[in-house]
Order: sequence, then C-alpha cells, then structure tokens
Amino acid sequence: MGRSVVRCTILAALAAATCAPSASAATPTRYSLVNGCYALKQDGAAVPGAAKVRMQATALGHYLLYTPERRFVAARANGKLGIDVKPSAAADWQVDSAGSGTFTLAAANGSTTLRRVSFKAATGCAAYPEAELNATGTPSKGATSYGRVGGLLEGHMHWMTYEFLGGRFHCGKPWDQYGIPYALPNCSSIEGPQGLVAPIQNFLNYDNPVQPHDTVGWPTLASWKPTNLTYEGTYWKWIQRAWMAGLRMMVMSPNENRILCLLQTNRETNCDEMDTVRRSLEGIHELEDYVDAQSGGPGKGFFEIVTDPEQARRVINQGRMAVVLEVEISEPFGCSNIAAPTCDTAQVDASLDELHRLGVRSMLLLNKFDNPLTGVRFDSGPIGLLINGANLVSAGSFWSAKTCDPGALRDNDIYSPLPQVTNLVGSLFATAGLPSGIAPVYPAAPNCNTRGLTDLGAHVVERMMDLGMIVNPDHMSQAGVDRTLSLLEARNYSGVISPHGWMDPGNWPRIWKLGGLAFPGHSAATDYVKQWQEYRPRATPYQFGWGYGADLGGLSEQPGTDADGSGSLEYPFKSLDGTVTFQRQKTGERTFDYNKDGVAQYGLYADWFADLRRLGGDALVKDMWNGSEAYLEMWERAEGVATPTCAAPDGAIEATGVGALRLGRSWTALLDTAGQPQQRDRAWSYCVSGDGNDGRADVAELTPAGTVELVGSTARGRSAGGIAVGSTTTAPEGVHAVPANGTTYAYLVKDGVVTVAATATSGLAGDPAALAAALSRVSSARATQTTTPFEASTAQTQQAAANAAAATGDGSGASAGAGTTAPLTGQPLVGAGDAKLTAALSALCHLQISVPG
Repeated sequence: MGRSVVRCTILAALAAATCAPSASAATPTRYSLVNGCYALKQDGAAVPGAAKVRMQATALGHYLLYTPERRFVAARANGKLGIDVKPSAAADWQVDSAGSGTFTLAAANGSTTLRRVSFKAATGCAAYPEAELNATGTPSKGATSYGRVGGLLEGHMHWMTYEFLGGRFHCGKPWDQYGIPYALPNCSSIEGPQGLVAPIQNFLNYDNPVQPHDTVGWPTLASWKPTNLTYEGTYWKWIQRAWMAGLRMMVMSPNENRILCLLQTNRETNCDEMDTVRRSLEGIHELEDYVDAQSGGPGKGFFEIVTDPEQARRVINQGRMAVVLEVEISEPFGCSNIAAPTCDTAQVDASLDELHRLGVRSMLLLNKFDNPLTGVRFDSGPIGLLINGANLVSAGSFWSAKTCDPGALRDNDIYSPLPQVTNLVGSLFATAGLPSGIAPVYPAAPNCNTRGLTDLGAHVVERMMDLGMIVNPDHMSQAGVDRTLSLLEARNYSGVISPHGWMDPGNWPRIWKLGGLAFPGHSAATDYVKQWQEYRPRATPYQFGWGYGADLGGLSEQPGTDADGSGSLEYPFKSLDGTVTFQRQKTGERTFDYNKDGVAQYGLYADWFADLRRLGGDALVKDMWNGSEAYLEMWERAEGVATPTCAAPDGAIEATGVGALRLGRSWTALLDTAGQPQQRDRAWSYCVSGDGNDGRADVAELTPAGTVELVGSTARGRSAGGIAVGSTTTAPEGVHAVPANGTTYAYLVKDGVVTVAATATSGLAGDPAALAAALSRVSSARATQTTTPFEASTAQTQQAAANAAAATGDGSGASAGAGTTAPLTGQPLVGAGDAKLTAALSALCHLQISVPG
C-alpha cells in the first residue's frame, strides 16, 4: 500500500509518530493532516493550547487536537478554548479548507469556530494510543487493475457484532471515533463488577458460569482468548494485520436473533432483525470512512466495500481488501411463524430489493430457526435445547425431525436433555414473557429436519439468481439444501458458497460442479490442514480456490493451539506473499503469542495463516492464495459472464479483431462480450477448436489501463491480412507490421513460420518495442480445449460408495457427515455439559442482567 503506516513496527508510542505523514509536506489538506504534529496559528497568532498537537482523526476531516500532556484542545461556551481531560463533541473539530493554505475549524458541539487557521510543522507531540501492527513491508499488488488477483478469502465473519442482541450483549466495537481506549472499554459497564451479572456471557465464555473474571479491555486485555465469544475480537487494526498477511477478500455478515435478543433485559436497541441489519450496514460504511480518515483521505484505507466483481478486482489489485456484504439472520425480511407466515411474496421482494440497494450481494435464508422460507439445520448439544425453545417462539413450533434414511446426507443430531434442564428453559422464556412448552420426544439419530425449502423460499432463491447474488445455503436443513442446489443446477448457476461448515460436506461436490465455493470454517491449524487434505477435490471444471470462515462475532470459538501443545510457529515470519515480516502482535500492555494464545483476536489470523503454510506446505498455500480469484470468477458467472466454448478456427482476424475480441474494448466490455478468459493478465486467452489447437489461443492483448490494443491468434486456421498462422515464409525472424487500408496487421515469425497473426491499433503499431512485447505476450498465451471434469477427493468417493451401499441395505448405514470434525458437521453455539447448562440457566432465571450506567 505505499503508505507509511505499513512500516510501523514495535512500540505504540513510536508507531503513531512513525506512521505520521510528513508534517513538512508542502501544502497539507484537510485529510493529509492526519497523525501530523503541528502548531496552530490564527491570523499569525498562536492558538491557545495548540502549540504542539497531534491530529487524531475521528472521521473524514474531523480531528482531536491531542496535546503533549495527553489532553484535548476543546471549545468553551464563550467561544474561547480550554483543555479537557477526555475527548467530547467540544474537542472534536471539523476541518475545512479556507483557501490560501488556511483552514476553518468548527467544534462538533457548535459552540466555537476558528477561522483562517494555519498548520505549521512541529515536533514533540504525544502519540495517540493505538494497537500495533508489528509488521514491516508492503503487501503485494496486482500488475494491472484488471488481471488475475491473488489473496486469501475470508468467507464468513461478523464485523458489526456490537449491534447484536440489543446492543449491550457484546462488549466493545471494531472502532470508536475517539480511538482504541473507547473501542475496547472495561466490560464491567455491561457485565457488572468482575462480570458477575452477565450469566449468558459467562455461560458462553467460561467453564464456571458464575466465575469472576477480569473485565478490563484497553490496555491490558487479559480476558481475550479464542473461547471468549462476547468481547470485541475484530478491532480494525487487527483486521489490518490479517490483510497485511495476505487477506484480500472478506464476506461480512450482520447478524441478529430476535428471540435471544428479547431475553436481554439491558438491551438499548429494538430486536427487529432487519433494523439491526440496517444499522449494521450503516456502521460498516462508517468504519470504512474512519479507516480512510486514518490513512489520509477517501479511498486510502486498506479495505473498500464492493458491490460487483469488477470493483472488487480493482480494489484487490491495488493491494487492498475487498469487503462483500452478506446477511445472516433468523427472520429475514421479517419472516417468522411457519404456520401463519408474517411475510409474503411482495414483502420478501421489496425487502430483498432494499438489501440489494444497500449493497448486500450475498445472503443466507436463515440462521438458527425454521422460518417460512426454509427448515433449519439443528444445533446439537445442550445449547440446542435453548435454540429449540426459541424455535417455538419464532417459528411457532418446535423442531420436527425424523430418523434420516440410510446413507442419506443429514442434519445435526438433537440433544436429549435432563428433565430439570427442560424445566429451566421453560422458566427462562416465561420470565421474559415468551411462550414455552414441552418439546416432543425425537426419533433415534441420525436426525433430519422434515422441513425443507418452501415455495416462498424457492421464490427468494430464484430472485437472488435474477439479481446475480451469491446464495449461501449454510444453516439450512438438508432437505432445504438439496432443493436449493436443485434450483441452482436447473439454471447452471455458479453463485453459491458454503463457507463455515453449516451443511453436510457431502453436498460440496454439487457446489464445486456448479462453480461455487465450499470449505470448512476454521479450527486449530493441524485439524484444518487435515480437513483440506480430506475434502479437497482432485479436479473441478472451474478455477479452484480454498478459504476459511472465521465466523468471529457469531458466537463461534476461534482456532486454539494444537491439542497436543505442539504449536511451534517461529517469529518473525513472512506473509504468504513474502512481502511483509511479522513479529508478535502487541495491543496496549499485552503481547499476543499465537503458540500460547491461539487466535485470541483477529490479528492472530496472520499467525494462523503462517502456521497453515508450515503444516500444509506450498499446495495448501496455492489453494488459499487462489481463494479470492475463485470467488471473483464465481461472482462474474453469477452476474451473467459466460464461460465460452472454443471458437471455430476458420474465421479471419479482421481490421478490428475477431469474434468478440475487438480493438478498443475496455476489459469490462471484453468480459461481458467474450466471457471469462482462460488466462487473465495483459493477454486474455480464449480456446480455439480444431486438431492441433489445444493449447493455442485467440488473444486480446490490453494496455496497462485495460483497453484492447491488439487482437491476435496462435491457432491454426486463423489468418490476418491474408497471412495464416503456421504458413512458411522467407521473411526474417521477428516482428513484422504491414499497413493495409488504414489497418496494421502484425506477425511474429520464428524459424520461418508465422506463429502469431494479429491486428493492432495505430498507436501500438507506431511503437516497435511495444508491438514486439505485445506479440510476445500473445505468443506465450495458452488455452486448453478440454474442460476439466469434476473429480471428488478420495474420501468423498469412498463415502459416496458407502452411502450408496447403505441406501440399498448393503452397507453399515454410514452417512456423509459421519466421522467429520465439528466445523464440517455444523458447530453449536458452544459445547456444554448438563451441569454447566443447568447452572447457567438457573442463574438466568433469577438474575436481572441490566447494569446501572
């Protein structure tokens, strides 16, 4: 990224000072002031208290004036200035250019405006508190804006979890206008002293649900660990560290659960799931602006929210991270109650159109409950009892299950609880004023939900395909997944992804055949590598890539250290592209060590990536580095970009090109008309049929800016200006340009044979060196006539055989999910024993969760 922030290294105090843009820059702008050390003058006179201030951005063009005494220059009601101990609207200044190198500063509380202020370079400013990157180097960029991308794919995470469950369940935010001390606060404000009045959080985070714990956030962060599900783990600097390690695409989902939200007595927002989605989508845009503000202006931050694959490709090739917006809630479009649905076709259409206008391009049809669109994949384990009780409230009935047919793909098994636990769940819902009842006795495992995709749900899937959106069938019942994939197959629709282990992996081959993506969520590095080895298909018809789904913020535990304690990642380590060097990450007073702490917060995913490379080697790194490209090509196909068949070789290259390959076309127009190329850099290659042409190609060669400047071919049967590829000639070896009727035909001759025939723009033809380079790129381009057939992994092939045998009564009854690890068969919210669940629910029924202040 070219910004000095990448070069920040060890100490937080040094980080802010080192990262500051040069205060001696010729003419500062309202954005470039960020992090600078300045003396402020008004009409040539010193501004009181502002002789040495650090410009700490609170938003684009808004700043705190941070003094060496770690105080804030603030407005007073009388129009004068003072010094405050804490930041506030009085100390938050909007800076606007006033011309002639001066600025206007207006306090956010409206009390004071300073005019004709100039900023003079100064020294001796204090550094504003911030998390460190502990990384040196510059993340790699693409050679062009339109070429193939490289980078890791995060398929499913929750960056806006601070809005979850009423806004006071989760502690902390991924950013705060006043910085990290306020983004990662002391959690006693919502959990009480030592966290003792937060029974749900304690149940999720600790073995003992009444265990006191350290609630301090910045600067000690003592309670941050992979199993802490309710403290902020996605602070923006931590995400930035993962980006520096190779993360280039992220699918970000707002999440909400109305019923669980209603159990929170201290909630400060309503529990309407669509309202939470709207707030969260607004929040991610605010975060994007905030990060841009820290980096010097609009579009200069390390990530950008994208709404189409072309924009995403440009962002990634700039060396930045593309963020795709997704939605994962239990009652999408306001749909609940399967017997008397609270939504209809008109409502879901209007809501889906609204989400699309808000930039959402991927979606699940549910999260935890059956709804009028589809049945759910059950939560297994004791937490499933609570979810089933909530299913009654949201869906209008408990789960409906049967014993799966022999050999069939399956859902998670339903937990059979102790009677006293059932009674406690009922008491919990009654205390919250919600209906409860006695769950039915379920048939023997393996369990399958009897509810699948409804006609209304099928309508939503069809509408998503019409809009070119990515369908995420995770969390659907197996019956729902099966019908959804059948709808996609009927339209040969590639836009489908299973990114975090919430379906039977026996469905994955159908997704790969369509050109979609599927991979496990996350786990300790040794387990994750084993899952890749077991499930990776041997071949697919489309670009293959592998990813992960952290699900961080979605009440999902993060990768810990290896169970045998064998974690041995060595520091320093390199990013997967080799351009950035990492030390142990430090935030405030805590230094995180992946070997001891696991992925205690998102910044440690950089370390996890390196551990995967250590254990999985170059083959795994290649698959993961292809993850972003595979996603973009899937997204292109979802939006209607074709995968072309091989062209006939008997057409001549005309003055403007051949087929859809035409001089002067932009790369986006080329993609729309010619379809996806087999090779995608400066030379875009397309296969040509005919004997001897496998590997040969029609090629559009583009300028660095992305406009076709030469159309050529290496295929037998192609000709240009009457001279055919493969014809013999006595002309000298090398490049030949032949003007003809305002057109320039160009040829490459080697060993007395014409190896490339082409037509070129006049600008390219007039530059012999550039023409030679373009023809060389065409000569090197390759395309194959043969479509790679899908070939499943050995484990999947063996499992399919076992399923078939079981279905006919000749096998042992094994199912496609049998024997796989938890991330592949669907994770419960948290694992727990009866005693722990009983104690936690008992506490819930007798404690008020609200905390004064």
